Amino acid sequence: MNSIVGSEELGRRIRSLRTERHLTLKQVEEACGLSATHLSEIERGRTSPTIGALMRIARALGRPASYFIEAEELPDVAHLARERLAGFVTASGACVEPLTPGVPGGRLFAYRLSLGGSPGGSFTLPAQEPPGEALYFVCQGRVETVFGETSLTLGAGDAAQGRLSCVHALRALGEDPAEVIALLSRRIEETD
Repeated sequence: MNSIVGSEELGRRIRSLRTERHLTLKQVEEACGLSATHLSEIERGRTSPTIGALMRIARALGRPASYFIEAEELPDVAHLARERLAGFVTASGACVEPLTPGVPGGRLFAYRLSLGGSPGGSFTLPAQEPPGEALYFVCQGRVETVFGETSLTLGAGDAAQGRLSCVHALRALGEDPAEVIALLSRRIEETD
């Protein structure tokens, strides 16, 4: 989990975005309802905003609040070259590679799931709380998918979507490996 930045870095990010957008403290004051004096104190790292104040500042600057407080300052557009992918292999033989590092405040995560062939690599995603959604697109091979009580067999070019309120399980069928692109509204943790 990402740690939260200190008040000086928070202020630097607010000031940087405000000046990048050619806004004065007075203009931000009018947009968010906080005094220019208070905004100046926040930008200089002398005080920290309340959660409500940070939400109003973020809205006034057109960014999610997470952009200002997450330790890793992520860009609006995220990209990872294939050679920089840092995935992990599950106990059941599936390789999980994140396709992007994510964007601040984003809820969409993309992964490549490589499911080994015989005896059949598999991947299981436990039920999530609060639930999100997942979309699986099979690029190669055949895959058995189980969403709670529903079971489907998917081939290359097929896709399935399901809520993450139930367990999701994917397993390669046959001798050949399968490759699946997974788009999830939740991050996959390295616990499978």
